[in-house]
Amino acid sequence: MIELLQQGFGAVFSPYVFVLITLGVAVGIVFGAVPGLSATMAIALCLPLTYSMGPATGLSLLVALFVGATSGGLISAILLNIPGTPASIATTFDGSPMMKKGLGVKALGIGVVFSFLGTIFSIAALMFIAPILADVALSFGPHEYFSIAVFS
Repeated sequence: MIELLQQGFGAVFSPYVFVLITLGVAVGIVFGAVPGLSATMAIALCLPLTYSMGPATGLSLLVALFVGATSGGLISAILLNIPGTPASIATTFDGSPMMKKGLGVKALGIGVVFSFLGTIFSIAALMFIAPILADVALSFGPHEYFSIAVFS
């Protein structure tokens, strides 16, 4: 487990991947802040850029786009009372009234900070839960696949 963690940090913190992650988050924030554009659209439009990249580099870019777009949706949700992404609907309930009271900068700051903390917590949880979920998924047989097909 420690070796995989070291390899992952080595791949992410290489200068090329780090620049791609930074660009992905910036582009994602723009996609998320514009109402009507979403994280899914950002990924779909930038997917052809990843064809010439390695798996770790391409996935890093696409995850950065998703995280940036999901976080960027709070900008229009607070400033315009229009959620930039579907994940930002709840932000309109508190962010827009704060904006109307003159606390828009505080609302944006709170949104950005807790979006960052939620992302870090989610990534840490995924690192520990993903191997267990992979074992469960690999143990699926015909009965489980049939049940998934029927109930989906």
